[in-house]
Amino acid sequence: MKRTKVFAHRGFSGIAPENTMAAFQLAVEAGADGIELDVHMTGDGEIVVLHDEQLERTTTGTGWVKDRTWAELEAVECGLWYVPPVKGERLPTLAQVLELAWETDICLNIELKNNWVAYPGMEERVVALVERYHMAERVILSSFNHNSLKQLSLLKPSWSLAALYDCKLVEPWQYARLIGVNSLHPHYRSVDEEMVQTCQRHGIGIRPYTVDEERDIKRLLAAGVEAIITNHPDRVQKLARHGAEELLPQSEDDTIGKVERRLK
Repeated sequence: MKRTKVFAHRGFSGIAPENTMAAFQLAVEAGADGIELDVHMTGDGEIVVLHDEQLERTTTGTGWVKDRTWAELEAVECGLWYVPPVKGERLPTLAQVLELAWETDICLNIELKNNWVAYPGMEERVVALVERYHMAERVILSSFNHNSLKQLSLLKPSWSLAALYDCKLVEPWQYARLIGVNSLHPHYRSVDEEMVQTCQRHGIGIRPYTVDEERDIKRLLAAGVEAIITNHPDRVQKLARHGAEELLPQSEDDTIGKVERRLK
């Protein structure tokens, strides 16, 4: 059985502000196999990294990303909402994250957040950025917008594409083939061992999200999923190494201490 990979959800967001360069750097330092991140597009076509369509929850900006230019967002801070606040974290661009990843061996799972807001040309812009950094072999493009994935499958049929969803699908491997993706990113509660094994027999990888509790991590490791997307990559790594061993509080304290030093 292949080793289950660990993808840090929005970076190491269990201990740092989500979708920030600090969270991404900490994921690299923690030895994660991959980083999951979310992208939107500004009104003038810049691909920026944050989860929400609007700026208020995680940044000092206001309004919709689609209604702002990059010049208006360059100075936006992204860590002041966090407890304790992290100063100096600017809104990242996808190019900045690609540059960070290019200097390592880490993979990127780029989620196109185009399910609620239409971003014309977003697929082509993301593809162009990935190609600029020669990262196609280390990038997974995912979305809840399956029409967008179909478009990507026609644009780049050899790339790794993943459909996000949060329900039980009938014969999900058939659906994956229908829309032209080679992997599925389901909510972890919809995943069981039979589904994983059947998808794998049909060449479809399973990477469930967002898995943080020990019992769920153990279950999915036992099911043999290709990767686990988690806010706490250290927990998954420890359980993957030691099977049923309990998490050691000292280990987590040590990690938090390293993070506090890194963010100062």
